Order: sequence, then structure tokens, then C-alpha cells
Amino acid sequence: MIESLYSNLWGVPVYKEKVNYIFDKDVQDFVDKYIKNTKPLSVPGGVQVFKDRGKFLENLKLEKIKDLVNQHAQIFRDRIMECTNELQMTSSWLTINHKGDSHAAHKHHHTIFSVCYYPKAESGDLVLQAPNSKNIFQKDYHFGFSYSKFNTWNSRNWSIPVLSGDIVIFPGWVVHFTTPNESDTPRLMIGANYWLKGDMKFSNEQDHIII
Repeated sequence: MIESLYSNLWGVPVYKEKVNYIFDKDVQDFVDKYIKNTKPLSVPGGVQVFKDRGKFLENLKLEKIKDLVNQHAQIFRDRIMECTNELQMTSSWLTINHKGDSHAAHKHHHTIFSVCYYPKAESGDLVLQAPNSKNIFQKDYHFGFSYSKFNTWNSRNWSIPVLSGDIVIFPGWVVHFTTPNESDTPRLMIGANYWLKGDMKFSNEQDHIII
């Protein structure tokens, strides 16, 4: 059992872990220069997204971070999904939330699961939405029950506080957003999407596919 797994969150596996690595000087200098010289994509909420054609972590200066992200992706595959298909990082990017900025609700297409690594975060939550915005008691109906306390069963949204050094992993189809950054320090997040490769089939050759 992974203690950091939100195992009862509508049946959706959500992994969170604190890592020991924060930017060292060389990486910080590279990221600062990258931000200064790269035009970001502005999206609803004010967040700045640096996509670099989806290859942000392919920069050699970021090899240590890429290895760290891959390490936790492997944990998610091996200990939560418990499958043996080969992992492939399909895209990676950097986001910056300045004071007052947030990231609007969205999901990641063509993705098995997504990794969010926060090298710098002093304020804000990552918020996950229940599938179809229905908690576990609303899946086949939609009654407005009155709850004495919200928990991972009856909530339609679940807030995960994030601070520097946190990694969060969740399925790419889960709709998610962030709360505004209330700190004067910009909130940085490095994201990566993953796919699985290999020989896939259920019971016979008719449903067999190699990716």
C-alpha cells in the first residue's frame, strides 16, 4: 500500500509524494534564462504555459528532473497500475502562476496518466473533479444530499495542497484546475504526459494491437 495514494477518491488512483530535489543553481539558471527568452502561451486563469513543442524535459540541462519524473512515473505504473507495458513520456512542459494567477479546468488528451512536479510552490491547490462532476453517490442519479462533512466519497471536487518538492500523478482524463497563487513568489510546475507501449490484447487475436 502506498501511503500517499488517495485510494478512495471516486475510485481514481491519485499519487502524491514529497521529493528531496529542488532546483540546484545550474538548473535554476537555465530555467530563469529559458523563461526570459521564450514566449509563453497564455491560457484562461492567467497561467503562462511554456510548451517548447511538448519537449521541455528534453533539454539536457534538465536531465536530473526528467529522471526524477520518470522514476515516479515508474512507481505509478509498477505499484498502482501493476502492468508491465513500456512507459513512454509523450510530452512535457513548464507552467508559471504569478500572484493571482490560476489554471482553468482542463484534461489531457491521448494520455494514460500525467505527472505534475512542483519545484517552486508556496501557495495554491491542485483541484481534481469527480468523473462527470458527480460524487460516488451521484453516479446513476443526481440528488442534492446535505452532507455534514465533505470527504473523498461525497465530494465533487478534491483539493490537493502543493508545495515545493511535491509530485502528483493522476489519470489524464481527470478534469483538473488550480486555485490562484496568493504568494509573491511565482508557482512553477513541470508537467509530463505518459503513454504505454507494447503488445496489448484481451483474450484473442481479434483484439490484439501493438503500439
